[in-house]
Amino acid sequence: MALKVSTAALRTYDMLKESPRATPRRSDARDPVVLEQIHGRIRELLVSYRISSQIGQNRQTFVFWSEIEPLVREGTFDDFLWML
Repeated sequence: MALKVSTAALRTYDMLKESPRATPRRSDARDPVVLEQIHGRIRELLVSYRISSQIGQNRQTFVFWSEIEPLVREGTFDDFLWML
């Protein structure tokens, strides 16, 4: 499934929060600073060709969740766990 980069960042954030290694949730609110950093990491992965993308209408970038989800599971985003 192709998602906008911002939506992929939200899903990554939520997946990290559900991880058993994550700190206990203080609230259900998402931290915008951490979301921006996750968004930046996804962009870095795009630039380094570790994930692929498509350009949609209005020049929006779409990424494939099937490529990001395994990276989250293998720990590519684990350095953000302490910030959640």
